[in-house]
Amino acid sequence: MANRSVELKNTFSEHGNEIDEIISKRPHFIVRWGTSFMFLVIIFIVIVSWFIKYPDIISAKAKLSSINAPKTVVANTSGKLIKLFATEGEQTSQGTILGYLESNAKHEDIILLSKNIDSLIQDLNINNFQLLNYFNTSNESLGELQQSNQIFLQALVNFRNYISNGFYLRKKTMLAKDFAYQKKMHSNLLQQKGLNLEDVDLSQKTFNANQSLKNDKVISDFDYRNEQSKFINKKLTLPQINAAILSNEALQNEKQKEIMELENTIAQQKNIFMQALLTFKSQADEWKKKYLLIAPIDGKIAFATFLQENQQLLAGQTICYINPENSKYYAEVYIQQANFGKIKMGQDVLLKFPSYPFQEYGAVKGKIDFISNISTDSGYLAKVVLPKGLSTNYDKQVQYRDGLLAQGEIITQDLRLLQRFYYNLVKNVAK
Repeated sequence: MANRSVELKNTFSEHGNEIDEIISKRPHFIVRWGTSFMFLVIIFIVIVSWFIKYPDIISAKAKLSSINAPKTVVANTSGKLIKLFATEGEQTSQGTILGYLESNAKHEDIILLSKNIDSLIQDLNINNFQLLNYFNTSNESLGELQQSNQIFLQALVNFRNYISNGFYLRKKTMLAKDFAYQKKMHSNLLQQKGLNLEDVDLSQKTFNANQSLKNDKVISDFDYRNEQSKFINKKLTLPQINAAILSNEALQNEKQKEIMELENTIAQQKNIFMQALLTFKSQADEWKKKYLLIAPIDGKIAFATFLQENQQLLAGQTICYINPENSKYYAEVYIQQANFGKIKMGQDVLLKFPSYPFQEYGAVKGKIDFISNISTDSGYLAKVVLPKGLSTNYDKQVQYRDGLLAQGEIITQDLRLLQRFYYNLVKNVAK
């Protein structure tokens, strides 16, 4: 029985070895094809890695800025929007009134008053006082300016009374005429003096001739004395003419002095009135700034929100923007030193504004136009120009606001996938 068991174990052992040999023996074609397939896969991955390439994205903080930036029109007081004259996209010019805010005054009266004040100032600067006779503000609805108007009216009445009926102006005209007459008299006296000098010169020659005749005893002493008396009489007229000239010049000085004193008096009174007028103008300008919506520059109107008449507005609320035609936008980008060497001029930059979500509005595309060589605490400053303005790649418009923050994504040079594997390998080995 024991021998039988031993034989069975030997039989099973022999068969097991044969089975193991069959199982462990692999066909040669599987090894060859398996190795070839793995080699082809590796070659394919390398080839694909060579052709696949994409750029690095370097993020940086950016801030929007502009040359000749759009200007805002804001409500400088709380109240209702009484009138709105502007429309979206309308071209407007500097100084154009876009709307009225609620006020106790009649807006048209204040606007007309302001124009009349400007005209009066121009006339006073050239000493034209004609408009004073027609300037009247007592019948106008001036609301908040009523008290200022009363003070101005008192100054107007005082100045108007001072030059009433043109007394001082007529007096100045008469003095000017007198002065002109004295100058003409002075000219005549000088002409008379010249003729007198010629006459004295001729008399001198005549007297010298008579003196020679007397020495030759051709004429008598009596005749000589008569000729001498005539010559002396001729000479006496010259001091009289000189005295008349001096008297005339004294009169001219006196007239000129009177004119200067009168002009000084008029100037003092005009300055007093001008100060009151300029104060009233300043108060009217402040009223217009507070209760009128005025375009600060030339450009197109872009409303910040939906507006309608009688809508309640808050002080400081932005009404609209005036976009000038020659606005040029750019972004200031601060680049950190990490990967700074990859940044080059002309590279594309995508600006994503947190105020305008990227998923909804898209990004604004720009190009690097300048890179500073000097580092600051915030990094290296770069200027990014925006060739398409503030239009996004979703064809939506970002409204300019000075200092609007954005996330800049600088698109660097394309790098192959194989190169990235190699650089990462070198980087890991270096660690």
